[in-house]
Amino acid sequence: MSDIAGIAASGLRAASLGMRAAAHNVANLATPEAARQGVVLSSLPSGGVSVRTTDAPADPAAPLDDVAAMLTYRAMAGANVFVLKVADQALGRLLDVRA
Repeated sequence: MSDIAGIAASGLRAASLGMRAAAHNVANLATPEAARQGVVLSSLPSGGVSVRTTDAPADPAAPLDDVAAMLTYRAMAGANVFVLKVADQALGRLLDVRA
């Protein structure tokens, strides 16, 4: 059961970092010297996801992409929270049966 929780937790961390990067980009639209941030996701051999931020190139369509990314990361966070909740409930039921 801890593998499922670990995978979901890594997805939640990735969603959080993605939302922060997109929010940074939207908040700094009027700041010409602010560097845009991007997020790189990659799968881990043991399951889950690795995430890191990177510099993103300037792009005139970036505000729309950033808003879409925020919505995507929000859905990603919700899905991972749901997985954590179900894993917790399953563990609770398992402990009830064994007690």
